[in-house]
Formats: sequence, structure tokens, C-alpha cells
Amino acid sequence: MHCSTPTTSPERCSRSTAGNDLSEEDLTMTHRSALPRIGYLGLGAMGAPMAHRLHDAGFPLRVWNRTVARTEPFAARGVGVAGSVAELAESSDIVLSCLLSTEVTREVYLGAGGLLSGARPGLVVVEHGTFDPALAEEIAAAAADRGAYFVDAPVSGGAVAAAAGSLAVMAGGPPEAESLFRRVVGAYAGVVEWLGPVGSGLALKLVNQMLVSTHVAVATEAANVVRSLGIDPEAATRVLSGGWAQSAMLERALPLVFAGDFAAPSDATIGGLAEAQRLLADVATTAGVEVPVFARAADRFAEARDRGWSDRDLTALAALGEAPAA
Repeated sequence: MHCSTPTTSPERCSRSTAGNDLSEEDLTMTHRSALPRIGYLGLGAMGAPMAHRLHDAGFPLRVWNRTVARTEPFAARGVGVAGSVAELAESSDIVLSCLLSTEVTREVYLGAGGLLSGARPGLVVVEHGTFDPALAEEIAAAAADRGAYFVDAPVSGGAVAAAAGSLAVMAGGPPEAESLFRRVVGAYAGVVEWLGPVGSGLALKLVNQMLVSTHVAVATEAANVVRSLGIDPEAATRVLSGGWAQSAMLERALPLVFAGDFAAPSDATIGGLAEAQRLLADVATTAGVEVPVFARAADRFAEARDRGWSDRDLTALAALGEAPAA
């Protein structure tokens, strides 16, 4: 067993080398010092389980979050909490992040005292959120000015996949960053694709969100048709999920629509797709590509947001046929 393998826990590493003169504590410290120092920021529904998996894998980890309370579960596990985002960068070999929007990403990376103000030569910075590809180019240039490397690496799979370590990651960035990037993200990813230069990951993520938007829109309509015909919901779910109609969004949407509880808390909300839908529409227009099916699905999401449903689950689209509450 090689003790430098990032998914090998310090405890397993120490047992495999028992027989030398080092104590178990010394072996654990030796193992940890051979691993890259990781900083993680953005401890929301996606970022928190990803960071927990990094800690579980034995990586030396520090965290930071704008809402300090979200760092408390990590501090309780013995994870260090940085006093600022710049300090997090200064003390890390690689910083990973999962932020909410283009606006927040710009502020955290490029704002006064932001992440890149603490960057030093050789630092790798990875952003897993979905944001404007033009900003990725701007951040990459600012990182390069400090000798650091920026990777845009949006993810797909949701919070459940993040906790299970089965996320799909699509990345773009300088080739110098790829090896360390792959070594680290394997702690929470099942599929990792390095697509090319900066912006490549975000471009494919927008295509991913195009498909998610259209799939969930038609899946909710399909659920409404099944209900109106009086077909057994469980039987319909089994059949539709077992043939050509199958998709992740179909399998997720049918049970939720049949249950009809659209106001329950969700980590996959109607408002959460708004920026990606806008960015995809802009990209398609710039490329001269017509996307009429996506455009109709995006209209349904816009109608739901107009009703004040931004915080509701994606499957609340199924209720759009009902008259708005007075």
C-alpha cells in the first residue's frame, strides 16, 4: 500500500507500515504532510458534503465561509477554520470552492481582500459553481498574474451525489493544474473529464443545465398526464424508468409530482436554474444556434418564478396548470 494515495486514510497507512520505529501518531503526521494542503470555501448544500469527503479521505483541510455558522460542523470535526478567504489561499496548495452565482464569485475571487489577494505562485484554484464563462477568463488572467492556476470545474449530480462521492465533474484550465486537480476531486467525484482550456467546463455545464431544464419540464407534464388518466403512479414510474423514456430527471420528478408536496424544502430549486438558463440562452444566441425546446422550458421556469416559486423544488412546474392563489 502506498501511503501517498489520497484516498488511503492515515490510520490504514500507519497499520500498513507497522514494524518500523515510528509511532502511529508520527506515521499519521508523515502521511498528512505528504498530502496537498486543501482549502475549501462555499459550504452550502453542495460544498459542505464535498468538503466533508475531503476530510474523510484524510486530506489536511481548512475551510472558510461567508456565513461563519456553516463552518461550525467542520470545526467540531477538528478542521481548521481560516480567518479570511485570503488567509485560506495563503495556507493552501489547492483551494476548491462551490459558490452560488456570478456576482458572488466575482466578489469572493476579485473583491478587496478576496481569494486571489492571497494567491502565491503554484496555487491551484478550482471553482465548482456555475457562473458566466466570461468571468472565468477574467479570474484565470488575474490568477496567472500571481503565478497561480484557475480551473473552472462545475459539477452535476446534486447534493446526494456529492455526499456519495459520485459527482460528474467537467473541467477546463491550464494543463499544469490537471494532475493535482484529479488527485483531489476524486474524493467526491465518480466521473472527471478534463475538457481543455479555461471556460470549457462551464460551457458543457450550461449544456447540462439545458437538458436538466427541458427534462424536468416535460417530466412534470408527463406526471400530470399519468395522474389524469388514472394510471397507477408506481407502475408508471417503473415502466417509464425502464425504457427509452428514462432520465435522471424523470426518475426524480415522478414520485415528487405524485406526492404533490411542492413547498417542501429542496436543494434543487426553480430559482437555482435561473442564471444558467439565462447564460445558455446568451451562448446559443451568440453561436447562432436555435434552441426552441429549451426556450419553451425556460418560459415555464420564468412563469413559476413570477408566481414567487423560486424557492420551490423544480417539480413545482407541475402545478403551473393550477390557477394562482388569490
